[in-house]
Amino acid sequence: MRVRFEEAEYFVMAVFEKDTRTGTMEEIRRVLPFISEDGEMLALVNSTLKKMEQLTDQEFSGMDLETYAQEPAEEA
Repeated sequence: MRVRFEEAEYFVMAVFEKDTRTGTMEEIRRVLPFISEDGEMLALVNSTLKKMEQLTDQEFSGMDLETYAQEPAEEA
């Protein structure tokens, strides 16, 4: 199954990335209590988790999240 992620969802996965898909999902779930009041962030995290559930571990391990994990260059 081919799952399409939005750019913001890639950022969520990159920030919380662990060695495995399930490990990453567990890390993402740990922030849920802290973002429960932020409807927009909660929706983003929940949509990311829902899509990640549709991935195989192999599909997740093949994703290149490194570019999303890097901080953007500061403008002078």
